Amino acid sequence: MLCFRCRAVPSLRASVSTPRALMYSASPFAVQSKAITSAFPSARPFSSTLLSTPVRPQQTQMLSRLPSTTLSATPSASSLLSQQSQQSRAFSATAHLGVKRNTFNPSRRVQKRRSGFLARNRSQKGRLVLIRRRLKGRKAMSW
Repeated sequence: MLCFRCRAVPSLRASVSTPRALMYSASPFAVQSKAITSAFPSARPFSSTLLSTPVRPQQTQMLSRLPSTTLSATPSASSLLSQQSQQSRAFSATAHLGVKRNTFNPSRRVQKRRSGFLARNRSQKGRLVLIRRRLKGRKAMSW
């Protein structure tokens, strides 16, 4: 099985050399489905196909999720270092997107802009708030 947290890149030959038949024949579901079909020859094929479906994702799907640089059999050290630096930059760039900024400026104008009537009227959730307040009989729909 491939470990995505490891920095070591397994060779392609080692991961492809294990056939899928060996992986799935050892599973208890495959043994049960063979026993059911042999015990009940008139059993519906629907039940046997449900039990024999593999639980794990196929190896080709796992290999397609890997970056293209890890699929080479002998990657160079420079390609691994550049890949590591690209991953850290991409992660740090996306990590700060949702951070609150220290631009808090409390004023009645900002308060009304954020949660006033026109702001509530712009979004669907805001319109639902206005409808609820109208049905409840509030004099002021918002501020």
